[in-house]
Amino acid sequence: MTDAIATDTVDGSLVVTPTGALDVATSPALHTLLHRSLDEGATRLVLDLSAVDFIDSTALRVLVSVHKRLRESGGFAVVCPHARIRRIFDLTALDRVLTLTGTVDEALVALKTD
Repeated sequence: MTDAIATDTVDGSLVVTPTGALDVATSPALHTLLHRSLDEGATRLVLDLSAVDFIDSTALRVLVSVHKRLRESGGFAVVCPHARIRRIFDLTALDRVLTLTGTVDEALVALKTD
């Protein structure tokens, strides 16, 4: 279960930092938060997974839905510094679709150049 989802705005980008697990139990809250933020006008979003210790397919589906909404009108980057979490993106080929970085700073730079 996710312990919390923190948000911050850095250089005009919304940075969302969940902690704990992103799974079938916690993905609905993440989905609601991210899509509400987009509905309210966020156009650049960083999802920082540095404090996430587990992610499943329901959470990946949330990330894909955000990517689809922002691919034409903004930017979306995922901070994924841990090899075991990054491997999930590699195995699902989402590493070819999503912008993955090792740090929030790298993600912010990537969004500025998109």
